[in-house]
Amino acid sequence: MTPSMQGHLPGPGTYEFDIVGESKYQDALEAICGGRTEDTAEHQTEAVLYLEDSNPYDNLAVRVDIAGHTVGYLSRKDARSYRQQLKQLGHERIVCRCDAMIVGGWRRSQTDQGHFGVKLDLPIV
Repeated sequence: MTPSMQGHLPGPGTYEFDIVGESKYQDALEAICGGRTEDTAEHQTEAVLYLEDSNPYDNLAVRVDIAGHTVGYLSRKDARSYRQQLKQLGHERIVCRCDAMIVGGWRRSQTDQGHFGVKLDLPIV
């Protein structure tokens, strides 16, 4: 079944929902933010949540993309909860958008730099 496009999930504005796997997508996150600076990034943007049924590691995975780049995934537990809530709302195959914030990613010196992370502003899960 092909997913339908796209619903926007309005969140509470707290950006408290962490994703996983960002360490594998640092180059993409750096490009989205326009590079690293001495300060911690707080780059507000929008994420798209894709149901990734064909993922070879987890057929219930939920992929998180920003600006056309994969930047991580919902955790296994959160992916299952998210899918269940979509199903209960009657939107089992919808692709959703939500507000997101890229954080971290500073570079103060060769030995003082931080990884980028992504926080989502989700009302559910």
